[in-house]
Amino acid sequence: MPGRCLVSPLTAVALLLFAGCGVDGVLPPTSAPSGAPGATASGDPRFVGPGMRGDVLPHWPMFRHDALHTAASPVAPAAGAALKWIFETKGQVWSSPAVGLDGTVYVGSLDHSLYAISPAGKLSWSFETFGYVYSSPAVAGDGTVYVGSVDGHLYAVRGGKLKWAVPLQNCAFSSPALGRDGMVYVGSNGWQLDAISPDGEIAWHFAARGPISATPAILGNGHVVFGSDDTWLYSVGPDGKGVGVFQARGPVRSSPAVGRDGTVYFGAEDGQLYALDAGGATRWVFSTGSAIQSSPAIAADGTIVVGSGDHHVYAIFPDGRLKWKVKTGGPVASSPAIAADGTVFVGSDDGTVWSIGAGGDTRWTYKTGGTVFSSPAIAADGTVYVGSADGRVYAFR
Repeated sequence: MPGRCLVSPLTAVALLLFAGCGVDGVLPPTSAPSGAPGATASGDPRFVGPGMRGDVLPHWPMFRHDALHTAASPVAPAAGAALKWIFETKGQVWSSPAVGLDGTVYVGSLDHSLYAISPAGKLSWSFETFGYVYSSPAVAGDGTVYVGSVDGHLYAVRGGKLKWAVPLQNCAFSSPALGRDGMVYVGSNGWQLDAISPDGEIAWHFAARGPISATPAILGNGHVVFGSDDTWLYSVGPDGKGVGVFQARGPVRSSPAVGRDGTVYFGAEDGQLYALDAGGATRWVFSTGSAIQSSPAIAADGTIVVGSGDHHVYAIFPDGRLKWKVKTGGPVASSPAIAADGTVFVGSDDGTVWSIGAGGDTRWTYKTGGTVFSSPAIAADGTVYVGSADGRVYAFR
């Protein structure tokens, strides 16, 4: 049966969680739906409807940038080490930022809140839930922001006002993934993946054999691929029917990334990075020295970049050979983001944000006041946003 909220002992977050989510009797905030418009841009067709629009996304609308989780911006230049601003929340920031088309930055905090921050670093609005917000937001073309909470709900918020809240049976560490049609996919510690319409109606549930903290990737054919603490990678069709396609030797908390040829890359607590072909057969396995919670990113040239609990960031050729590795001062559970020129940005449990060139050279580092589990997001102008357990969101340009 679905159990308590669990996260890897790789990070200190395990010490902060409740003994279960305690969602019984918890109701979502009762704010009335807002008629206020969301982010808009005159003449931009990507601001139409609830889903994502366009194949080239200049912004960073969800965890890992796009539905395939490449975590690579096709347009953003590499940010320098200049600190643009710091935004203070009232709790640790483990959530990874998302960036709307208008440049607004959305991020969750352990103060139970979702924040909307202007490109200048000023508060636009905040929305309070009844639990920690580890989940990373996803922002649709019409300005609706979706985020999960440890209070056991997925929230849809627009302009700081509640549109709807859907119960997920248990706490949500998984971040919502947003399809082009506006369908939202999110996992929970209720051992299930939910498909939820833009109107807040649950289209279907898919039952896994364990908690789901990884974020699903959405393939071009509508199938959804995700991992679970039960050690399986699953594939679920648009009708909600699915199967376990591969079993690792440890929980799969790394979110899968999908290459142009359909290869699926994901890490596991067994310390392995797996590459499966479009049919689910193993192409190769790359071994690191410790658990992989970090989600892989895929550069334009096909290089796969991922962090490991062994303190390293790895770059791997598409054929599974090591390209380079960089040692940090702590486990790397943060997931890398890649600028258009191949520059990698990633956080480490040593509290540092790292900028690494496409060839593996360290370009710059910045020490925050806490663990950086949050994964960087890159805006169209190259600004890098990332959270820290010191309760702050940092912007680098």
